[in-house]
Amino acid sequence: MNEILCLKNIAKSFGGNRVLQDVSLSLEKGKVYGLLGNNGEGKTTLIRIVMGVIPADGGELSYKGVRIPFGASAYKTDVGYIPEDSFFYGWMSVGELLDFNAAFYPRWEGRRADDFLQRFSLDRRLRVGTLSRGMKLKLHLAAALAARPELLILDDPTSGIDVPTRHDFLKDIIRQLADEGTTILFSTHLVHELERIVEHLFILQGGRLILDENFETLKSRTRRILLLFEKEPPEKLGLDGVLSEARDRNQVTLTVYPWNEEKRKRMEELSPARLEVESLSLEEIFENWVKK
Repeated sequence: MNEILCLKNIAKSFGGNRVLQDVSLSLEKGKVYGLLGNNGEGKTTLIRIVMGVIPADGGELSYKGVRIPFGASAYKTDVGYIPEDSFFYGWMSVGELLDFNAAFYPRWEGRRADDFLQRFSLDRRLRVGTLSRGMKLKLHLAAALAARPELLILDDPTSGIDVPTRHDFLKDIIRQLADEGTTILFSTHLVHELERIVEHLFILQGGRLILDENFETLKSRTRRILLLFEKEPPEKLGLDGVLSEARDRNQVTLTVYPWNEEKRKRMEELSPARLEVESLSLEEIFENWVKK
């Protein structure tokens, strides 16, 4: 395993509100990870702890096998961070801002920055303060990617970007970065967008990590089951791993994880008039997990 980032038992509270509870996860080099959860479940708090913006109340953070105490900064030259709401010095021009950032990143590539400016239709002469929210996000992307980060952390960055740029970023840029060895942690509320790029999935709920799974494994083992009976369905189906269950007269609809042939046989033994097994999209899978 080529681990680049490891979090162990991370906890964080604000006043009496416990936001994160014993969150443990690890990231491997060159993979794309999705971090999902409804608003208020702790995604941004977790990312801010990783970035050293706020301290954790408990737990450990390690980067490339070295423990990182709060206040350490050397590892940040390896890390690109794009928040949902960018902060820049408004009086700088686009070019001045990129030149300013270049001083902090030893692997900075000015030509790469210019290529992304052209790709995003950004003029180096424009004042940052005059840019729209979407243009600022494009500038933040250019700055982060020019730094050649080994770890790129994205906190819902595409919500203010136009659709063509968003598709370009998701389909081409993210895949290219991962192929080059960059590890990517992508937090977003636009769940469907991750389906094309994600390799591993984390879901936060109630401040806890309720899912830590390879995406293809998760998708292949999560199924919607439709059971139609000639008479009233059994009160208990005797099936574990049920994420959700809905009943309508003689019909029962289940979402099950993990689904396997043994569970199919168990459903067949109930002698339904009809048994259907369907795959789910990532958005449907997420919705069923957070219903638990």
